[in-house]
Amino acid sequence: MLLTGVKSASVLSVQNDYNLPIIMYHQLTKSESRAGKYVLTVEQLERDLGYLKSRGYKSVTVNQLLDFMQGDTELPDKAIMITFDDGCETIYTYALPLLEKYGFTATGFIVGSLADRYTELDDHNLNYSCLTWNQIKELCEGGIIDIQSHSYDLHKNTAERSGAKKKKSETFEQYREFLSEDLSVMKEKMLFNTGKAPVAFAYPFGSYSEESAGILKEYGIKIVLTCEERVNIIKRTEPECLFRLGRYNRPYGISSESFFEKMGIG
Repeated sequence: MLLTGVKSASVLSVQNDYNLPIIMYHQLTKSESRAGKYVLTVEQLERDLGYLKSRGYKSVTVNQLLDFMQGDTELPDKAIMITFDDGCETIYTYALPLLEKYGFTATGFIVGSLADRYTELDDHNLNYSCLTWNQIKELCEGGIIDIQSHSYDLHKNTAERSGAKKKKSETFEQYREFLSEDLSVMKEKMLFNTGKAPVAFAYPFGSYSEESAGILKEYGIKIVLTCEERVNIIKRTEPECLFRLGRYNRPYGISSESFFEKMGIG
């Protein structure tokens, strides 16, 4: 599973370098007819988790990564991060019990405005519903699925702007004001509803601008994830490596073996 040019696990711990593949899940379903690029069946998720467990992989959390970078802990030799984007309610209903069953943790990146909406609607149709703030608070306290930020209201893809990306017509100051407002609202919502501020941010649609990194840091963000498909090399000596972590989207229609082979997991 080690990348070319990266040394064995025993040497890695001395060099403080680790391989970290990250999986990106989205919606879950029990119906094969609804499955697709961003919707996975619950059955396939269980096969994925069983595959990882049988090969000795251990999930790591955002806080474990931060502790590692500060020299407070080491990462397991077969480390993997499991993430769920968008805050779909199915991660509470379907993913949580499976993660507990197989002994894994995960990180859920939620859209704050959707949490507001579904808290108000109290609509629990698992074909489309998102987590309520009560569910999010419960997950934060449960220790299995950590909750982080997918923005407050930037999960939009229009002709003018994609996600958190700077518009071509914008000045830096205009962009800074735009992104800062969203980050500020999300931080306040998280603190009010869960008692914790986000320290990790997943770019909606994987869209970003180089100017965003400094702004994110001002709001306490220490880890940033993209949708670029690559295995990450985590280096304690290079803290900036946490600011553009790549992830592999998990689509329906291919086996666990074929999907994980792309990451060197076999």
